[in-house]
Amino acid sequence: MSDPDSDVAAQFRVSPAPVLAMLPLLGLVFYALGDAWFGARELFRFVLFALLMYLLAAVGWLVYRRQAEAGRWFAVLSAAAAVLLAHFWLGVPGALAMAAAPAAAAIGVLGLGAAAAIAVGQSALLLSLSSAAAIDAQAVALPLIALWTTFGALAAVHLSTRQATQWSWEYFVRARDLVEQARDRQAELASALDQLAHANQQLTRLNLLADGLRRAADDARLAKEQFVANVSHELRTPLNMIIGFSEMILESPETYGASVPPALLADLTVIRRNAQHLAELIDDVLDLSQIEADQMALMKEPAVLSEIVEAAVEAVRPLFESRHLRLAAEAPDNLPDVHCDRTRIREALLNLLSNAGRFTEHGGVQVRVQQDGEDVVVSVSDTGPGIAAEHLDRLFQPFQQVDGSIRRRYGGTGLGLSISKRFIEQHGGRIWVESQQGAGTTFFFRLPIGADRPGSASSARWLVPDWEFHQRTDASPTVKTPVRARLVVFEAGN
Repeated sequence: MSDPDSDVAAQFRVSPAPVLAMLPLLGLVFYALGDAWFGARELFRFVLFALLMYLLAAVGWLVYRRQAEAGRWFAVLSAAAAVLLAHFWLGVPGALAMAAAPAAAAIGVLGLGAAAAIAVGQSALLLSLSSAAAIDAQAVALPLIALWTTFGALAAVHLSTRQATQWSWEYFVRARDLVEQARDRQAELASALDQLAHANQQLTRLNLLADGLRRAADDARLAKEQFVANVSHELRTPLNMIIGFSEMILESPETYGASVPPALLADLTVIRRNAQHLAELIDDVLDLSQIEADQMALMKEPAVLSEIVEAAVEAVRPLFESRHLRLAAEAPDNLPDVHCDRTRIREALLNLLSNAGRFTEHGGVQVRVQQDGEDVVVSVSDTGPGIAAEHLDRLFQPFQQVDGSIRRRYGGTGLGLSISKRFIEQHGGRIWVESQQGAGTTFFFRLPIGADRPGSASSARWLVPDWEFHQRTDASPTVKTPVRARLVVFEAGN
């Protein structure tokens, strides 16, 4: 980008052609004046003067064509010389009054600085001629006054005009830069709109894909639920017959005669125990599938939580006594009734106690119930081996245990904690675990005393019940790009 000052200065410098054109005109004027004032006896000098002016104009134009700056100076100095020749050689009265013309012309042709230098030079020349008695001092005063008055007025006009033009030029340059920036931003905006249109197109495709995947997931869920229901129906009937006949033979062996071998009774006991275990496993799978399908109905009513805890403790006490483990429960007498499904809370507590009994080899299990504001908190603490911190997040996932060795050593399917977690959350509560390796494990669950609150771990907590979709009414500025179907063509090779 060029310098604004030099550009403005160049705009204020005009061609010397008008000054060069005035030289022949000045020669003609003086020739006519000489003929009128001095007659034929002095006409020769005026003719020579006119010819000299023509010659200076021609030479000045040739110099300007070859070297512009030299041509400018030549034109202005020729005009100054013409004024001096008109006074000293031709003797034209009042010719020195035209001394202001070269300085005034220099402002436009050479610039303000060069014009000031020429005005100073003319003034010095006139003063030197006056001091040498070549010119009368009174005759010099008027040209000097005219020179500097004209120069001062034109310089003031030149400076103010140049300043205004300078401001205009700066604003023009700034506006030009802003226009270029606006063009760049417009190009960036067009690119962003194009990318947004493509992103919108991809999002539409992903929405279509997600809708298809959702329908596929719904179909898979329905197929799984149907499969679980069918398998449950198909397995329960023979299991009930196996369990029923095993119990009948074990409880009334005399029905089949007096010679039932003890070894056969022992085998029947094993069959009944494994059949009952298989029935319990099927019940757990059914419960889990019903919870995932939101089809698990809770029969909530005011219940005494201490009685539920006592019933669960008595149900698992034989397991603890067979393993020579301590089992104790502690609950205050002034606990308020809890609005819950006593069967499901008892089942969740049984799962926690069963796990504690299976994983504890020495010591025992302590159950505590206490009120915490508008909630009750139940804790089940054991003296087992404890669980590492990196395995705690996996405990409440279906079919998950800490590792395979625990499943081989202690048994279990990994469904109890997951089902217990779902039961607690359906009541608006929360379950968590605290454990440290070598220091035992404590499971906690919290239940609201009154009406249950929405479970914090449920995905429904992100939904706003009164939210409503509003269709867009104004026109979208994005480009409407059609969403074309993508086809994959397979061609069988030879």
